[in-house]
Amino acid sequence: MKVFSTELKAMFLEAALKAFPELSESELTPLVTVEEPRDSHHGEMACAAPLRLAKKLKLGPEKCAQKIIKSFPHDYRINALEFAAPGYLNVKFSEEFLREGLKSLSGGFSIEGENADTRPIVIDYSSTNAAKHMGAHHILTTIIGDSLANLFDFFGCETVRINHLGDWGTQFGKIIYALREWGDMKEVEKHPNDEFTRLYVKFCNEEEKKPELTEEARKIFKSMEDGHEETLALWKWITEESLKDLNKIFKRLGVEFDYITGESFYLKMAEEVVKDGLKRKILKKGEGGAIIFPMKGDETPALLKKSDGATLYLTRDVATIKYRVETWHPAAILYVVDRAQALHFMQNFAVARALGYAPEDTALEHTAFGRMNFADSAMSTRKGNVIKLNDMLDEAATRAGSMAAGKGTELPREELYKMAEIIGVASIKYAVLSQDRNKDIIFDWDKIITLEGNSAPYLLYSYARAKSIMNKALGAGKSAGDPASGMMSGMPEFSEEAERAMVRKMLKFPEAMHKALIERKPHIIATALYELCQEFNRFYGVVPVLTAGDESAKRTRLGILQAFMHQIKSGLNILGIPVLERM
Repeated sequence: MKVFSTELKAMFLEAALKAFPELSESELTPLVTVEEPRDSHHGEMACAAPLRLAKKLKLGPEKCAQKIIKSFPHDYRINALEFAAPGYLNVKFSEEFLREGLKSLSGGFSIEGENADTRPIVIDYSSTNAAKHMGAHHILTTIIGDSLANLFDFFGCETVRINHLGDWGTQFGKIIYALREWGDMKEVEKHPNDEFTRLYVKFCNEEEKKPELTEEARKIFKSMEDGHEETLALWKWITEESLKDLNKIFKRLGVEFDYITGESFYLKMAEEVVKDGLKRKILKKGEGGAIIFPMKGDETPALLKKSDGATLYLTRDVATIKYRVETWHPAAILYVVDRAQALHFMQNFAVARALGYAPEDTALEHTAFGRMNFADSAMSTRKGNVIKLNDMLDEAATRAGSMAAGKGTELPREELYKMAEIIGVASIKYAVLSQDRNKDIIFDWDKIITLEGNSAPYLLYSYARAKSIMNKALGAGKSAGDPASGMMSGMPEFSEEAERAMVRKMLKFPEAMHKALIERKPHIIATALYELCQEFNRFYGVVPVLTAGDESAKRTRLGILQAFMHQIKSGLNILGIPVLERM
């Protein structure tokens, strides 16, 4: 299926060019946009061109609308174009388009023709720190990035999924000191990241009492930078054990990476960046011999090398852009990182562009997100009061199991345990992905694990309900589109408005997917899924499926169920949530 809004916009632009020959295509293009009306009773799609043209041409909006209607090309998919104040043209789909759409959707769900650029999309997300357990807040970058990668995959893009592991810095001097002084290797081997985090916190607490420990940690890290073999061997062991622990969390979340590449990988490249920049006089020497990049205007200069000769995180990040462009020649590099890093990425992109490491046709994007807030505590690794992500997932699974048991489930204990884990993890993921990434997230258990409202359990239950009806109608393992079932042979026929409402809602789902891709916002898909489930439950409440009056009605309604299931499954898969066949 194609994204109809793209075709519709082209038709409106064609009509506007005919209706207003005094305006050029470049003038009209930004004025002609297509969107979904706020009130579904007004139609399926709307165009605000009459309102915008009225302001530009000093004509009445309705007069502009009538001229566009008169020039609009005939298309069987459109039943009516209607003017609505203050200046919209509302589009209503034809019955033929609804019937044809259902026929297509019931056979599967995909979106055609939206990937014009065949170059890869590199997505940098999670950016986990080695030698620390993952805090609850780390789930934001991890699952937002993963869902965006899934979305690009769905649209046929080649994606490169990278976890830029934080495996270098002074903190490793602190951890190594603490490990040597207070570490228990048996405990470390049992729970690596918990122990590394405990030791780091202990060092920070001791450091407040004995400031001289700061210098000890610096000496250890300096020995790493100088290539001290014993210290580097211990550092390597720490990062390897840490990564084993982190991979358990990634597996639990259902998140995979093509590459987990440590910051240390770019150390030598960072030195080359500085040499190259100085040679070409793009980088300058600053106070005390530091190396800087002068930002435009009043922006703070970007520091790439300290006066003591050490490169910084920024230097290594510039090197990563150079490496990624040379390795994959991507169309875009997305950094799914907390909005607090806005200045860092502004500097990173400016330096990389100035040095010519990123061509203009490679987009560099900081896909920022807000913070996860907990009303009862602030989070700080230094103070040791971070809520562990693993504990948060355990709590979600426990609550999901209690919810299922409270509803009187007949599932065997083992299956209930597995289902609770899936629902618990899904609930956490959906709680994040259903909210606009630009806003802060307030974590509230009562709104996360519930069969009511905009939640993962509500969506999963809606899918399981549709699957149950389908199984009863056709027998387990079959679908309405299976040739053996004969259920979708011939064109569907509508006899109830609830049927048409379901198909209209499903025909607009690709629009949500496309908008989510363009804006890099998974919550648009989550909202569309929720609204689709609401429509399905209204449909199910008023239209019988198994006891439909005749075979034609039954075939059509089963086709609606089949199309609904395809879309819910596709949308949830993008969000990284597997469907459940029964609940």
